Amino acid sequence: MKKTILPVLMSAMFVVPAVSHAEDQEAVKQIAPKTEQTMQQTGWIKEGNTWYFYDQNGVKKTGWLKDNGTWYYLNADGAMKSNSWLSDGGKWYYFAESGAMKTGNIFNQGSCYLLGADGALYTNEGWVEYEGEWYFVHQGGDLHEGYLEYNGKAYSMAIESGKMQKNIWLGSHPDGNYFLEDGSMATGWNLINNEWYYFKESGIHFNTYNGWLSYKGSWYYFVASKMQTGWIEDNGNWYYLNADGTMKTGWLKDKGTWYYLNANGTMKSSVNGWNEGWLDEGGKRYFFDDSGAMRTGKLCEGGTC
Repeated sequence: MKKTILPVLMSAMFVVPAVSHAEDQEAVKQIAPKTEQTMQQTGWIKEGNTWYFYDQNGVKKTGWLKDNGTWYYLNADGAMKSNSWLSDGGKWYYFAESGAMKTGNIFNQGSCYLLGADGALYTNEGWVEYEGEWYFVHQGGDLHEGYLEYNGKAYSMAIESGKMQKNIWLGSHPDGNYFLEDGSMATGWNLINNEWYYFKESGIHFNTYNGWLSYKGSWYYFVASKMQTGWIEDNGNWYYLNADGTMKTGWLKDKGTWYYLNANGTMKSSVNGWNEGWLDEGGKRYFFDDSGAMRTGKLCEGGTC
């Protein structure tokens, strides 16, 4: 009996370890998937040329996503939207190459657009103020660029931004236009930088005024719309304009020298002949030389004796 039992016992000794090893292998297989799951990546993942966002459970995010204060949109397949428009809830949004939702002024495919602080495109026609700048929106969302006539006034909206331009000369100064603080093109009298200007009342392009202007009984002279003062020369004649711009006539003392301005404003002088230099006034005779200065002392025709 003892011989019989021994082989049986020895056989049992070799069988038990084999079973124990098989159980260990199965346990490893059961643990492995759990280890792989704990290594699952989350957040932004680039697969090929496309970005995706995985939540804490390793699931691809779709729809709107706010990450670090910036809004993104993930399509139905999880792909991040970029360089494209999105229509959502009756509003339009635009996403940059980085995927970030844009706000403010943008230039896209040859047109300007304005997106609000919430990213939504302005689409109703009319004026819109955004961050201190004015824009004019056409129905549908395009911003106006270039000259704009609105309610009897002219404006200039910058190319490729649509911003209303103000306090600026545009065109080929001095033949261009000036746009005031309110953005409207200057017409008529305007005080700009503490100096007076006069602009033509009509015409969108090149409305600067040059030359003489009769206004309320007085004459004024303008160069590139700027009112002139002091001595000016026009068509070979000299004139004097007062500090208020009005043309001077009669006697004038300038820097200690006396001059005389005729009724038409021209300075009296002998530059066009000896006889042209004489003035008879109040029973007295005066003479003004080639420079227009009144002469005193001994005088001979053609010069001083």
